[in-house]
Amino acid sequence: MIVCQACGHRNPLRTRYCHACGVRLEANLREIAVAVEEDREAQMAERWLERGRSLFLLGAFFLTCALVLRYAVVPELPPAVMPPIAAGPLLPPAASAP
Repeated sequence: MIVCQACGHRNPLRTRYCHACGVRLEANLREIAVAVEEDREAQMAERWLERGRSLFLLGAFFLTCALVLRYAVVPELPPAVMPPIAAGPLLPPAASAP
C-alpha cells in the first residue's frame, strides 16, 4: 500500500493517483519496498486462511460421512442376551430380626 501524501489514504500498488482525493502519488524506493513486503505478507495470510478454511470444510465433510455411515449403513447391534443368575449367592445372608 502506498500512502497518499495529501490525505493519508492507503492506495494499492500500481496506483498513480490517490483513490480518495485524486492527487498524483509520489513514492520513493523505500516506500515501494515496504509496500511490496506488506502485499506479500497479506497474500501469505490470505493463503493460510484459505488453507485453514479448506481443512475445516474437509473435516466437516468427513465427519458428516462418518455419521451417515454410522446411522444409515451400519446395522444396530443386537441386544445382549445374558443368562439368568440366581440371586441367592450374591446377596448377604439375611440378618435375624430381634
